[in-house]
Amino acid sequence: MNITELRIKNFRSFGSDDRPIKIDRLTTVIGANSSGKTALIHALLKLFGVNPKDRQLLRSDFHVPYNKKPEELSEDKKLSIEVKIEFPELKKAGIGDNTVPSFFKQMMVGEPKEIPYLRIRLEATWSQVEIPEGEVETKLFYVTVPYGDEENEESLKPVPAHDKSLIQMIYVPAVREPASQLKNASGTILWRLLKYIAWPENTNTEIQKNVLPLEQFLESVGGLKEVREEMQKAWNKYHRDPRYRTTDIQFSETSLDTLLKNINIRFSPTEDVTNYSIDQLGDGLRSLFYISLVSTLLEIEQKIINETTGKYKKKKGPNALTILAVEEPENHISPHLLGRITANLRKISTTDNAQVIITSHSASIVRRIEPEEIRHTKIITSGSKKGTTSISEIKLPPEKDEAHKYVKEAVRAYPELYFAQLVILGEGDSEELIIPRLLEVEDIILDDETILVVPLGGRYVNHFWRLLKQLDIPYITLLDLDRERGGGDWTRIKYAIKQLLENGADPKKLLLMGGKMVSKDIIEVMHKRTMTKQTGCNSIKNMENWIKKLESYNVFFSSPLDIDFLMLQSFTEEYKAVAPQGPDLPEKTIDLDGYNEAVSNGVRATLKKKKDATGFGYTFSDEEKELMVWYNTLFLGRSKPSTHIEALVKIEPTQFSANCPKPLKNAINAIKKILEEKNAINNKEKI
Repeated sequence: MNITELRIKNFRSFGSDDRPIKIDRLTTVIGANSSGKTALIHALLKLFGVNPKDRQLLRSDFHVPYNKKPEELSEDKKLSIEVKIEFPELKKAGIGDNTVPSFFKQMMVGEPKEIPYLRIRLEATWSQVEIPEGEVETKLFYVTVPYGDEENEESLKPVPAHDKSLIQMIYVPAVREPASQLKNASGTILWRLLKYIAWPENTNTEIQKNVLPLEQFLESVGGLKEVREEMQKAWNKYHRDPRYRTTDIQFSETSLDTLLKNINIRFSPTEDVTNYSIDQLGDGLRSLFYISLVSTLLEIEQKIINETTGKYKKKKGPNALTILAVEEPENHISPHLLGRITANLRKISTTDNAQVIITSHSASIVRRIEPEEIRHTKIITSGSKKGTTSISEIKLPPEKDEAHKYVKEAVRAYPELYFAQLVILGEGDSEELIIPRLLEVEDIILDDETILVVPLGGRYVNHFWRLLKQLDIPYITLLDLDRERGGGDWTRIKYAIKQLLENGADPKKLLLMGGKMVSKDIIEVMHKRTMTKQTGCNSIKNMENWIKKLESYNVFFSSPLDIDFLMLQSFTEEYKAVAPQGPDLPEKTIDLDGYNEAVSNGVRATLKKKKDATGFGYTFSDEEKELMVWYNTLFLGRSKPSTHIEALVKIEPTQFSANCPKPLKNAINAIKKILEEKNAINNKEKI
């Protein structure tokens, strides 16, 4: 069995919208601080916590609307936490001793051939009575009707105490507390492990037999005897209840139960006789050991099912489900160990008796998680749901789509994308170098504003629009126009228009040009427009109108070619200084034919035309064509990043800002606008 859905209503940062949250065998919850990650884990803990304290609900657990204060609420407050538990093993093995608990009589199916499932719901009501914290009434019950069916009193059946033990949650908070997490009190990991051992029936007798010689020896120690006597005298002065009349110092345990509850772990070095307790380990080692201990527990529980050696007690009844929730596993852990941590947690999640939930802020952790296993949390900042947690799944293109693998790998390569407040989608390495420098000149620091530049090569950018829209992360896009290149100019314009429409842009606004609506049929054949000597000028003017329109949707084009050519145009001398020898370009006044041939070859190479191609370069000026010879030397004949790094060092900040290419300047203004709107919301929140 495994939990497949979680519904949270009016619990902490979760509001009244209790849409199902999908839970996988391994689920990773990510998002900004205070966005609801811990609240999600604590919701499960209220249902399945091992200790009564974990399941206790307080006044502070009830959601308070953004515009209200707790003391302003006069009516009783209610919350609910519900899980859907499925039993996929029924399809494989059928009903058996170790598949489904025999007393889970409340399973149901809503549709034919649906996997049987169970609904468990916790409901709580807070009432304002004559005590400061009020009073909380809780009920835990099975919901015995399928989702969508009407509920009544008969469909809500209390969960028996015995049933609760079938699902247990182990919680490792972000702040590691070894005293409470690693000691062997009843219900913790080591206690559960050691209780499984098939101890001999005479264990208690043998323990007491061996304790007696130790006690006799200790009684012979005069100093200890005196301490015991003085402690007894002092106790008698204050307390004379016959039940607790005698006090003593006990040095050992006299029964198996007390022995197991007080066992501790010791670590010994190889070259020193000193032993170390868990409390003496560093935070990182404590985290590593705890996770390894959980793994041991679950492996032992699996072995017990098929136990034949007699080493363990034969488990009665069904296997319990253990939910392991680990907050920020990256805490105190060396980066090179994070891969092992993630691999171990994934291994735990593959066992039949466990599920794993992780929360993380670490790109190293997220990079090792499948995007489909990620849940992104965010606090809604406007509207009727303002101040509540929103949780999104990561929806990738269909697996059969070529874009699926590309987008999946790109997200893995840039996991910081999930944590960004603004994403700039660019073409490649050049944008990744130039844009941060330009933002710095404009006093916009990427880390301060949590801005991420993601180079995507222009491929499948529409899927990233869709992804960022799902995550409610604002973004701008900078694409190469590639005028007169194959797949460029009007093909790029058409692509941007169509993808904006598919991503929800209003066609009445997007396709309105010069007061007239452009039909979708015209858009469909837009890529067939030519850039000839006769049509070039009119085509460029029309194209610029569309570029301006697309900029209002935060889609910008490095025009006329790409960002490399833009920078060469705007900072010509600085880029030419990177290659002092320059290209092999004859002097125009001395060797005109040689000059024309060199320029023609440069234009052909820049526009990626074949050697025998004719009729190209009509939309470029003579100055631009000459720069294409330098373009080949600087960007095609050597590394683009190294060229930009050397040139950017030579450009003064004031000069960079003053001569910034227009498309980049427009993109920066769009970034400033997004940040201003975000800061305005944040300032309003503070007020």
